[in-house]
Amino acid sequence: MLVANANKSIDKLSAYHQYCEYDIYERKDFMKEVTYDDNVNIWKDAYTNIVRVCEKYPEFRNKYSHSFNDIDTMLQSAKDHLLLIEWYETYGLKIEHDYKPYSNNWLNIGDHIEFLYFNDAQKEKDSGAGGRYISWPDDGRQPLNEWCFALGFPTGAYIFGRDYEGQQQLFQDFIEELKSYKPDYLDSVNKNFYWKLENAKPIYEAYDGIVKKYRERNTQELKIREVEKLSKQLSKLASEIEESTANHL
Repeated sequence: MLVANANKSIDKLSAYHQYCEYDIYERKDFMKEVTYDDNVNIWKDAYTNIVRVCEKYPEFRNKYSHSFNDIDTMLQSAKDHLLLIEWYETYGLKIEHDYKPYSNNWLNIGDHIEFLYFNDAQKEKDSGAGGRYISWPDDGRQPLNEWCFALGFPTGAYIFGRDYEGQQQLFQDFIEELKSYKPDYLDSVNKNFYWKLENAKPIYEAYDGIVKKYRERNTQELKIREVEKLSKQLSKLASEIEESTANHL
């Protein structure tokens, strides 16, 4: 009797196991890996709906009080997310959505890295009233009503450490490699580079690796420079000792 019941239990487990295997293999959507593009579609749908709802209440803050300005905040935040989604879909720029602060003309990614929106930059420069423009463009051209990916190194070789003089060749090599990515606008005087969004993906994806390469190179070269410096100091001390000894003979 016990054996018979045990066999029935085994048969039921086997049947259930076969059902589960069938169910999993048949329901391929269940096994499908969620991709970044899948998430982008979800985000786009969600934030598009948020914008649609928030825009139904354009005077909400003014009608009641500034205590209700969260609708404006949600609206701007949703638009910021949709902007990055648009850049991904249009230009392939895969930018993390936690970068802050967002604004309607500036997105800071990190030290030396940002996205900038230019209006009529030439007009703003000529007006002398401020605005955003390139200070000394190599070819005189200015951006016009466009976003640009920007890299800037106003402190020069200090980006790699305090040995400014010893890092000059390293920094020049670094600058030349950035130039090889063909910036759309270049301010060599201030070491600022600008790419239109349609041309930004290669340098945006390569930049961290480029910086890492030159930092590692500088680590090795700094050791060599320190050895050379110490060798010169030792030689100088040896000469001073020899001269002092000779004077006392």
